[in-house]
Amino acid sequence: MNDIKRREKILTGNLFTAVLMICMPLALYQLLNSFYNLFDQVICAQISTTAQNAVSSISQIKLTISAFGGGLAAGGGVIVSRYFGAGRIKDARHSGSNLLLLSLLLSAIVLGIFIPLAYPIMSLAQIAPESIEIGINFFRLQMVELIFITINSVYIGLLKAKGNSKIILYLNLASMIVKLGLTSLFILGIKLNDITFVELANIVAQLFITVVGSILMFSKNNLIRLSLKMFKLKKIYVLPILKLSIPIFLGKFVMNLGKVIVNAICGYYWNTVTDGLIVGTLGVSNNISGLINSPTNSFEEGTSSIVSQNIGNGNLKRALMAFVHSFLISLVISIVGYLLLRFVLIEDIVKLFTSADNKSDTYKQMVVEIFKYDSLSILSLGINATVLGLLYGFGQTGLSTILNLSRIGSRIIFLVSIHSIMPDLAPTTCAGLSMAISNATILLLSLIFLMIFLIRVHKHGYKGLRFGDNNTGIKELDLDKNIE
Repeated sequence: MNDIKRREKILTGNLFTAVLMICMPLALYQLLNSFYNLFDQVICAQISTTAQNAVSSISQIKLTISAFGGGLAAGGGVIVSRYFGAGRIKDARHSGSNLLLLSLLLSAIVLGIFIPLAYPIMSLAQIAPESIEIGINFFRLQMVELIFITINSVYIGLLKAKGNSKIILYLNLASMIVKLGLTSLFILGIKLNDITFVELANIVAQLFITVVGSILMFSKNNLIRLSLKMFKLKKIYVLPILKLSIPIFLGKFVMNLGKVIVNAICGYYWNTVTDGLIVGTLGVSNNISGLINSPTNSFEEGTSSIVSQNIGNGNLKRALMAFVHSFLISLVISIVGYLLLRFVLIEDIVKLFTSADNKSDTYKQMVVEIFKYDSLSILSLGINATVLGLLYGFGQTGLSTILNLSRIGSRIIFLVSIHSIMPDLAPTTCAGLSMAISNATILLLSLIFLMIFLIRVHKHGYKGLRFGDNNTGIKELDLDKNIE
């Protein structure tokens, strides 16, 4: 299916099919990424529990820093989707090219700041000293990897803007094969018992996506192909991208920074009594939940793309109905996923983290105890993702930031409060309870935000569009040969 036919499907075709066409490849892509992250930790467990703990702890910091590029790509993708839905291909191309240039500038800044500050950042995150010792070069290499991840996020965002999510899945599958092959060769084959080689494999895999993505995005066959001639920062294109991207970035950054802060508080409280394992076990539990959370989070991205294209085409009713379809599909996945992980698969998954040292059994038991509570996030985050997708698609990124701030703020408040009231409570129980209560809070808040937004749109419409409008047409593309 080419770009034009895919656009027609999103704007005028069966909505259920359109949602599945966009969101399911993205969901599979995110699922593979979750396996990708877990694989690193399982492989590193073959080196030692300390190595595995280091990788798990550092991964939370990496997610926080990656919010810079992820937020930029998400906001820019919404803008490009809206231009694409409106048929304004010239503007879509200019925005995409400006977006890539912004991502390159951002990558240079991230590299210049975080590599020199690796040690103090890891110390502030309360990562155990022995994990810092073996993980500092791993962390620095992750900052290099983030350059390619940021560029790839832009490419993926532009592919999503066109509704071309299948190629994203295929790219990730190929990248995963490269990554798994190299990691297995380094650690299991050659027996290089150093976690820096795990990260080298990640860098090569991300570089693969960057090379192939560059070929695709600059190809003449790409309807919104990028152009070096358009690599000029222009206010008319940069400001709309930043206006949407900054709130999204703040939301993602604060949410992930909040996880690092929660982990650091847990490390401050309980590193001594848990032999430095508490921060790593929180990360592992989070990654296990991610086997379902990550696929449902893709509905945030897919929903925003479909909604923004239909808004660009002037069809408010269809944009809202796309959200309803995404919401119901994501809800079913969340419920089934929670039941499978929590009651069927958890014990078998945790067995994968077996290592040869005497910390292994304690580590696995702590993960299981925390996951009992952490798994409750699966339902709340599934609903939250589709609500955020709706808000992003309508450009309401300020509301999404408030939602993410509330989510992590509540977790910190509940963690500190529970520990203050019941200081003798087991570390895993205290940390787990704070997760469970904050997840219930964010679920309720998401639903409240959703109702407020829908009532407002029903009463006042959106940018001149009303519920009663029934635009079944499709705006023509400005396929100008001299589009440069």
